[in-house]
Amino acid sequence: MASTAETFVEIAQKVMSLSEGESYSTELAVDDRILARVTDGIYRQPASALRELISNSYDADSTRVVIQTDAPRFERIVIRDNGNGMSPAILAHLITHIGGSSKRTARGKQLGTVSVGDVKCSPGGRRLIGKIGIGLFAVSQLTQHFQIITKRKGDDFRTSAVVVLRTHSEEELSDDEEAKFQTGSVSLTKEPSDDLNHHGTEIILMNLRPATRKGLRSSERWEAIEYVAGEEEGVTGAIGRVEPPEYHVGRIDEVRTDLLQMKPRLPWEDFQAPLEKFEALYKAVSETETKVQTPTLESLFDNYLAALWTLSLSVPVSYLAGHPFRTRGSDGLGVYRLSNKKGEQAEEIILDEKETISERLYLTSDKGDPVGGFQVLLDGVELRHPIVLSDELGHRRNRVDSPLLFVGRCVTPFSKVKPNIGGGELEFEAYFYWNSIIVPKDNRGVLIRVHGASGTLFDETFLDYRVSELTRLKQIMAEVYVTKGLDPAINIDRESFNNAHPHYLYLRDWIHGALRQITNKLKAINKVGREKAKQEKKEAAKNQLEAFVSSVWARQRGAEVSPPDFLLIYPGDDEPEPNDIEDKLIIDLRYETALAPCRLKESDNLKLTSIASILSAHGILDDVSYRRFKLLLADISGVFENHDG
Repeated sequence: MASTAETFVEIAQKVMSLSEGESYSTELAVDDRILARVTDGIYRQPASALRELISNSYDADSTRVVIQTDAPRFERIVIRDNGNGMSPAILAHLITHIGGSSKRTARGKQLGTVSVGDVKCSPGGRRLIGKIGIGLFAVSQLTQHFQIITKRKGDDFRTSAVVVLRTHSEEELSDDEEAKFQTGSVSLTKEPSDDLNHHGTEIILMNLRPATRKGLRSSERWEAIEYVAGEEEGVTGAIGRVEPPEYHVGRIDEVRTDLLQMKPRLPWEDFQAPLEKFEALYKAVSETETKVQTPTLESLFDNYLAALWTLSLSVPVSYLAGHPFRTRGSDGLGVYRLSNKKGEQAEEIILDEKETISERLYLTSDKGDPVGGFQVLLDGVELRHPIVLSDELGHRRNRVDSPLLFVGRCVTPFSKVKPNIGGGELEFEAYFYWNSIIVPKDNRGVLIRVHGASGTLFDETFLDYRVSELTRLKQIMAEVYVTKGLDPAINIDRESFNNAHPHYLYLRDWIHGALRQITNKLKAINKVGREKAKQEKKEAAKNQLEAFVSSVWARQRGAEVSPPDFLLIYPGDDEPEPNDIEDKLIIDLRYETALAPCRLKESDNLKLTSIASILSAHGILDDVSYRRFKLLLADISGVFENHDG
């Protein structure tokens, strides 16, 4: 429908009645069928839907979210949190205002879903992740039948809502352009509760969609493996080899789901604590690099374990080994500050042993959660952000001595631009971690986190960076923490961006500028490394030659006699300093113009004097005059000239 107040027929009639030069104004309106499409699912993977539900719990000031599945069957999922819970009024608003979230609005203050002091924050002070109010339909990716049980602290009752969503056919959506589409039905009940202090929300997902079950079970992969195995025994029509995952949750019979066809092979043991299980999951990835060169998640995990990893990257949980901004001077990383000015280069920062990057650069993204922390457990595994900045280089040889960390902070000029033009304020902080190998491959690229959460995961193109730096880009892992703005540029699925939005364009250009600084610095470090390696090689050759000459002297003259140390002075050279000639035999060729000796490079000069030392060791020079000795060296020097013509 064109408008709740006017039909498109009424608007057309008013336009037809306009006189020349007159105009008529009205408001844009969204058709009901758009909402019908939303209910059919906007998320690509089950992990995406779970991510949205976890984000809702975060916005409700939860400190703990527990997700339970019946893996490997995946017929039912329960999500339970200890957040603020919903009053009947909030729940009623939720189910009657899909796409009209009370978050970030004045209505949210009345309902108690946002902070009284700042509508962009939760009641507890967290920056809100959600915005447009379609999180309820995240579950439509998983099921059409679910129950919400919720309670607020102090209430002597809990409220329950059983929701059944509708799927709309293409024919139904096209039959009647004026039709009202029912997105689903809700049955609400109120039940007494004795525990006044209890609060939180539980969502029970029942009768998961067949496609969701098959996806979480990795059914297609197992079937392909089975098919290829059969082909190798004589069945024709192979589709290419499909390798089984290194770790998996097991396989069940698709018909009789109570039968286990294959036992689980998990990276952890059942007796381990929740955090220990996740540490084992990370270890399975990081240590596989020694067996498989730069592994991928697909080669290591089935869909379920990959979803667990994806969730740990996207939801606002703590880092597994500490926030990158808490890197200290004693952690062994080379640290550089990125410049926001065009043409300037990254500047090296020398941190004190106990000083953190955050302290030096006044960063805020690593600050504590105002509610007291956020914990997510999935089937007994505590999720942590699986990013660890190792202080050890990968096994490939490189001229850089240690991994490098480039850090930047940017407060953009958008605050001075009208919001309807620039999109409002935009501020962010970021790090770029360089190592000769990034493990797993899936962590190459940039991950953009808005208020601690992300739906985009790592973008290996770095927002379409087109400069040919393929090798170096594969050696960089980066995260951007957006503290203000960018929300308007996030698409409805929260897994992509509006590439034309000013915030996105500014961030993209900043990232590309940072990459130029990083690659320039790496080139400069490599150049220094090449010079250092060259010098070390020369020094090693010199030491080796001197050792050989000493061995000849020891053999010919005895170990107690040291070979002479010669100093050649060529025509045009200045008078040597006294310290330069101390304990040296001077071969002064400056005034012997008739000899016309060639000036040798340093390595050949050493060879020439070494030859003189060996001749002397054998006694050949004992009866040779000083002038003949100079003539001999001048002639030998000609051997080192280039006579290739």
